[in-house]
This record gives sequence, structure tokens and C-alpha cells, in this order.
Amino acid sequence: MSTTRSTSDSGAYTVIGGETLDRGTKGRPGLSIVLLNRDARPFRNDLFDELCKIGARDILSIESTPPPGDIETLTRRHPELRFLLFASPSNPGARIDAAMQEALSDHVFVLQSDMGLKAASISSRVFAKIAERDRICTVPVFRDVDDEVLPTAVGPLFGPNGRFDVQPILPPRGEAPTLFPWDYAGIYKRDRHLSVGGFDARIAEPWWQKMEYGLRCWLWGEEIRVHPALRVDYQGEMPPEDSSLGPGYRRFFLKTLAVIRRRDAGRLPRSRWKAYRRGSGESAGRTRDAFRDIRSWVDTHRYRYVRDAAELTELWDWNGDS
Repeated sequence: MSTTRSTSDSGAYTVIGGETLDRGTKGRPGLSIVLLNRDARPFRNDLFDELCKIGARDILSIESTPPPGDIETLTRRHPELRFLLFASPSNPGARIDAAMQEALSDHVFVLQSDMGLKAASISSRVFAKIAERDRICTVPVFRDVDDEVLPTAVGPLFGPNGRFDVQPILPPRGEAPTLFPWDYAGIYKRDRHLSVGGFDARIAEPWWQKMEYGLRCWLWGEEIRVHPALRVDYQGEMPPEDSSLGPGYRRFFLKTLAVIRRRDAGRLPRSRWKAYRRGSGESAGRTRDAFRDIRSWVDTHRYRYVRDAAELTELWDWNGDS
């Protein structure tokens, strides 16, 4: 059994399997699959069988150590299957980014292990249309166990007192825009994803990690849209999202919502520090250092901002006719 060891923002991980794969060149045309496991073992073997029918170049299953007991049987049965075993706890976005570095294809389909996918929903015709769009991420339509469509297309709006808020809705007809890939699931364009820096590994809370990634993509001129022909089913209850405020929200706020676009560049005004400090519950010195660090990051990337959050919210296409 082939075993290699690597490191990423998620820490050390081991790659097992894929002895016959040609790993010499990455980013070739085609599809790789990344599977995030969250203890949904009853669906595991059936899902691997279905994923292998798609014709993906490689399948990467992300897991924590110790390795699952059936790992050797599965890698023998499916030569395109590799397991990424992480030694330490880490957040999903950081693990996805590590898998992106390992993936062999230019498009990477990220799924959760409790999601079902029929090979017909990602036919060569559907994938060709998605690849032709060249978007950073294409998100599926999600259905529950009763085959009902779920409200997973997220749009921005102005809440009370003009504050930024979001609203999940049922995906409209057409390729509807969505702020971020729901539950991390979607077909990502590998090079575009890596070019924007991937997910922020320093945001531990999944809701704010996805929100920061998606909003940053939109502010930098990328698009994330739902494709009506791409369908994924939850095999059980859809896990609830925890959007409570915490350290991740504050980092999300400074990198996206607090940025104002002026003279063709994004700026993080000094005045935003006071609001950041009030909401942080931390000392002035600590918040000042964090603010200075993110302000420097925004300045480095200032010309990548083609709009700010207020402009995006005002122009958002809720009908999804594009």
C-alpha cells in the first residue's frame, strides 16, 4: 500500500492508496472528488461505488487518524481512491485546501460523506457546461430525504439599521448566484480557488469560514452559482448551521464587510478598529495587533477588490436569470 506524508495549514497528514495513479502532473482537464467524512459510515461503501461510476481521475477521502479498518480493502477495490489521514484536529476549509493541493484535476468536486450523488447528475454533458463557465465554484441543488429542494442559495441583504445580513432561499430558476458553497459542497475550479488563497484556516467556525471565503470571492470579481442540473441528496437530516458570533466573525468582518472600495482599491479604514475592539471582548493591545495584521493584508490585496459589500448587496440578482 502506497503511503506518503505531507504537511499543510491543517498540520501533518498521511496519504494512503493510489499506487497506480499518475501524480506527475496536476491540474489536468477532468474531475477530482474530495470527500469530507463526518462519521456517516452507513453510507460509505455505497457512496464510493457511486462516485467511482462518475469517471473521476481520483477520489480523496479526508479522515482523521487512526485510519478506518476497511481502508486497505477499499483502496484495492478502487484504485482511484486515496485517503488523507490528518493527525490533529483542524477545520474543514484547511483540510479541503490540503486536498486541493493533492488533487490531480483542474476541477474538484467537494462533497460530505452523508450526501448522496447519482452519476447521472454529473454527466459528461453537465460537467462540460460547468467547465465551460470557468467559475471559481459551482454549487449543487440540495434535496432532503423526502426529495424536497432545500433553501441553500444564500443572498445578501440589508438588515435592521442598514446592517449586512443574509437569507437562504430555494434556488431560483437558472444558474442562481449564492454567496458561498453550502456545506462546502460544490465543483471548484482548482487554480482559481488556490489563486484567491483558498479558505482562511484561521477561521475555525465553518459558517464564518464559508462566509468569508464566498464574500471575498464575490468582492474580488469571482462568481459562485448554483447549477440546476447538479443535484445532491442528504442521506439523513441536513446538519444545522451555527452562525453565532465569535472570533471567526470578527476576522470575516474585517476582511470583507469593513472594507470600503475607493479609487479602484479596497481600503480598511482606521475607524473600523473601534467597532472591532468593542465587539471583540479582548484587550486594546491584542485587538490593535489583529487589526493591523488584517489591514496590512487588505492593503496587499487592495486592487483585487472590484466592489465592496454594500455594492454587492445593492446589485444582487435574487432571480437568478443569468
